[in-house]
Amino acid sequence: MIDLSQHSPKTLDELVQCCQDAKTAASLLACGLAYYQPCGIDLVSYHGDSAGAPAILYRYEATGAEPPRWHSRFLDVEKLRESPVEAIARQQVLPVYWSAVSKEARLTRAERAYMERLLGRYPNDGISLKVHGPGGDSAVVGLGFAAKQARLSPIALYKLLCAAQIAHLRYCALAESQSPRDFGLSPREIEVLEWIATGKSNGVIAEILGISPHTVDTIVRRIFAKLDVNDRTTAAIRGLGAGLLRRPKDNAP
Repeated sequence: MIDLSQHSPKTLDELVQCCQDAKTAASLLACGLAYYQPCGIDLVSYHGDSAGAPAILYRYEATGAEPPRWHSRFLDVEKLRESPVEAIARQQVLPVYWSAVSKEARLTRAERAYMERLLGRYPNDGISLKVHGPGGDSAVVGLGFAAKQARLSPIALYKLLCAAQIAHLRYCALAESQSPRDFGLSPREIEVLEWIATGKSNGVIAEILGISPHTVDTIVRRIFAKLDVNDRTTAAIRGLGAGLLRRPKDNAP
């Protein structure tokens, strides 16, 4: 779960200030989610283009008897490479509607099946957009609508684009200002963190690295302590913001 209790930006000016005050990738994330939720957004995804960068989805929803909160999970990077939405978003300046990709784009059979699954899972539609950073450090951001609605006005659409771009530029600045050495992670701990960021469980990481699950559990606890986090997603966010997650995992099983 993402704690938004300290963040409540309602305007772009307030979001700028919130992002500027953010000292960690996790607090920066909270700024963005707190801004999007009153805008009728209940799904936010972020897929960085940097090698090794995780793809993470945040969903505003209730679980059990608890009130709605933002919950996070990793996305399968391999499956995202099949996404026609991401491919088109990377080629356009303005956001692209998911439904427009499904109806208007020339898609292969596999891409059409992908869109059917996407809109079946998120029938209220949404938009995807590309954000840019220095040195080609770009990402694709997805924003899902909490309810069915007419197309957003050009101004409303541009505000969402600006909000995503503001947050991404601040993330880039944070990443440049922090050194991996600041957290004191060993090479083995960084390796485990990289696998965590791809969504692998401790058991799978143990098989990949040829070590015992108990050893992986111990390493993960050390990682959490050094990064000052309590869960895997936040660990990945902080590692990403510190420039720790840059090595691609092409040999993932």
